Parts: sequence; C-alpha cells; structure tokens
Amino acid sequence: MKKMIFAVAAMLVMAGCSASPAADSSAEVSQLKEQVSQLSAENEKLKAELAETADTAAVSGASSEPEPEPSANTGSVLELKKALVIADFAEVTLTKTEFTSKVVPPKPDSFYTYYEVKDAENIYLDVVLKFKSLLSSSKSADDFASVQVKYDSKYEYESFSTIEESGGSNFTYTNITSIEPLKTGVLHFIAELPKEAAKDKKPIDIIVTIEGKEYVYSLRSE
Repeated sequence: MKKMIFAVAAMLVMAGCSASPAADSSAEVSQLKEQVSQLSAENEKLKAELAETADTAAVSGASSEPEPEPSANTGSVLELKKALVIADFAEVTLTKTEFTSKVVPPKPDSFYTYYEVKDAENIYLDVVLKFKSLLSSSKSADDFASVQVKYDSKYEYESFSTIEESGGSNFTYTNITSIEPLKTGVLHFIAELPKEAAKDKKPIDIIVTIEGKEYVYSLRSE
C-alpha cells in the first residue's frame, strides 16, 4: 500500500513538473498575441492618420492660388529727363525717345552722318541717353550701356548705337570714341521696329542695361 501511494505521489510530482513549462509557454503565447494585437491596432491607426494627412495636403494644394508671374518690368524704373546716378560709374539721363524714319544729329552741319530706314514697312525708335562719366579714367562709349526695346510685352528688338560729336552737328561711332572722366557723351540707341508699333496702343518698354543691371522706361503702357 505504501509503495502504491509513493508511486502515485511520484507520478503527481512528475506530472506537475512536466505541466509547468507548458503553462509558462501558453502564457507567453497569450502575451505575444496580445502584443501583436496592440501593434496591429496601432498600425491601422497610423495608416488612417497618414491617409487623412495626404487628403488634407491634396485639398490644400488644389485650393492654393498659383504664384504670380514676374512682371515684365523687373528692373529699376528709368524716368524721362531725370538723372540716374550710378555711384563711381556715370550719371545717366534719358533725354528723348522718338519714332522716325531718319535719325539725324540735333544740330546738323553742312555734311553729317544720318541713319535712314531701308524697309518701308519699318520705323526707327531713337532712344537718346546722356552719360556723364564718374569713372577715374576714360571708357569706350559703347561700353556704358546697351538698349533693348520690348513691344507688346513679348517682341524684343536690339539696338545699335552712335554718339554725337562737335556739339551735336554730327554722329560718329561709339566703338572708336571714349568718354573721359567727368565729361559727357550723348548716345543714340536706334532700334528698328514694325511701323505699326508707332501707331497702335500696345505697350513699349525700353530696357537699358548698365553694369549688368536693367533699368526700364515704359514708353507706352497698357
């Protein structure tokens, strides 16, 4: 009888020992399942938040106004008969603009150089700029500025230049003439445009580039 009780007790002890790891394993599995469930819930919540953020960004992008295009007159303003002083370079004055088929010196002598349009469908726009040099040494006249004309806000026309000599009685070439320090040169920048530009009301901008910077005079606005 004692042997039987001892055997049963031994069996119970063995059963208890063998059941303990299984119980621990089951608890770990349950804990892992709970963690996975929590992670899945957090993942779904994160997905929902990301989707909401994307929708908000899309709506915001669709409703935002487009950025305005830069104005055609992006340079500094140049005014007629008002001196513009560029430190240590020049004092610049736009003295005159004129549509003409023939550009002549303001005080023509008996013999003088002039510029006449050869194409009857075109016309010259004569842009007159006076430069007083503030440099410490002489500089070639054609290096002081360049001029471009923009018609109807899109058509661009380059110009060529000439300079007055002998008190305005004649013209000579700018590339062979220098302006000395504190002396003044009067340059004519001549652009050839279609004749209709002189008659209609479409905008015309005169863009003067000096030392890499643009200065704009609106000859005619919309």
